[in-house]
This record gives sequence, C-alpha cells and structure tokens, in this order.
Amino acid sequence: MAKSKASKTRTRIDALRAVIDKECTAPICQQSGTCRHAGEKDAARHMLGRLLAKLKEAAGDEREERARMWAEIYERGYDSHGNTYHQGSKYRAGQSMKERAAGIRADIKMARKVGRAPLVQEGAGLVSQALETYRFDPVGEAPEQIKFRVRIGDGYGSIRIGIDAIPQEWGWIAEEVAYPRETVTRWRRTQALKDLEAELKSIGEAYNADHGSNLYTDLSMKAFYVFIESDDPATLARHARYERERQERRG
Repeated sequence: MAKSKASKTRTRIDALRAVIDKECTAPICQQSGTCRHAGEKDAARHMLGRLLAKLKEAAGDEREERARMWAEIYERGYDSHGNTYHQGSKYRAGQSMKERAAGIRADIKMARKVGRAPLVQEGAGLVSQALETYRFDPVGEAPEQIKFRVRIGDGYGSIRIGIDAIPQEWGWIAEEVAYPRETVTRWRRTQALKDLEAELKSIGEAYNADHGSNLYTDLSMKAFYVFIESDDPATLARHARYERERQERRG
C-alpha cells in the first residue's frame, strides 16, 4: 500500500534526525579529531527546519480553514447533515447553570429598571433618560405589577422563566367555546403577552448554545433548555381552589 503524504513526511523527518543525532564513527574522523561529515549534519538540520516550517504552516492553514467553515455553519445555523448549531452572544463555555440563571435575572432586572425610567421631552420627540436599547423593550414596558422568576429546572437541564401577576385584561382574551352540553371559557394570549414571552425567551437563549442537535435522530446537544411559564386565569383559579381546600383540610 502506498504511503500517505503525511507518512512520507514523517519518514523523512525521522531520517534527517537520525543523520543529525548519529555519532560519527569513521576512523579517519576519529584519527584527525575533526569530523568531515559536519557539513552533512548542517544540511540535514537545514532541511529538517524547512520541513517543520512547512508542517507548521500547513497546520495553521488547516486551523484557519476549519475556523472559517465552523463560522459559516454557526452563521447559518446548520451543517450539510441537518445538524443545528447556535451560540448565544452571552454563552460562555464552562459557565455553570447558576451563573447563567443569575445573568438572566440581571438582564431582566436591568430591562425593568430602564423601562421605568421617565421619558423627557427633547425637541419634537420623546427620548428615554436611560439606555436607548430598552426603549421599546417588552420586558421594560410590561405592566408594573408583573413579577418575574428565574429558576433552574430539575436535573440542571433547563432554566424556567416564570411570569406572575399578569393583569387579566392585558394578557388574556376570553373565548367562549360551545360544546353539546356546555359552554367552556378558553383563554388565549394577547399579542402583548406573546411579545413579552418571546423577549424573555431571547434573553434566556443568549446564554445558550447548540452544538449539533438533530430532530430526526432525537439528538440534543443544547447546553440547556429555556422554558417560559405563565398561568391563565382558569389555571390560577384552580390553584387557588386547591390551596383553599388544602388549608381547610389542615384546619
């Protein structure tokens, strides 16, 4: 079997090093005290240096090519095999789930703080006294009574962002659904609540990364999952009823 290019190069390197390291045993050199093969060793050293420099350059070119290839894959979000890739702007390798959750809490807190900053009149329009980034932020502009919670899910595989105390008229739309024997109220989200949930999802995903998940093979390579939780009025009423009944049983 023919040797590969890398194998041939390795053989040449080994041969050159053997020439360089070999102690001269020629009788004429030993008698004269001066090695007549010093030029041969110098030539071997020179050639070895050239080979090693070429290998280093080739390795650098390969690293650059691989870096370029992966940059393109992360930019479009998938590779040629259907695997998905994503890296959030705040994702850091080795970051703990506690650190990620703390970062998400800090981002939400900042958005709320900036959203409460008063707007002042400057010229023809309104300009925020705080960061322009959050001027139209759904988190900052959500009703003041809304509360947010961020917790790590069971098994440290997810982060759950909860939305509590949602004003019914702001977040929910009641729809009456008629069945043969009864009419049931169904609750659907308003666009404002959908926008808020989408913004919270993006805040969480900024700390996330996907290193090659594939839905077709059920392969998950995400750092973690981000879930947004909010209870509609019917769910809140049911929870309140269960809590009352539990208190009555304890009493």
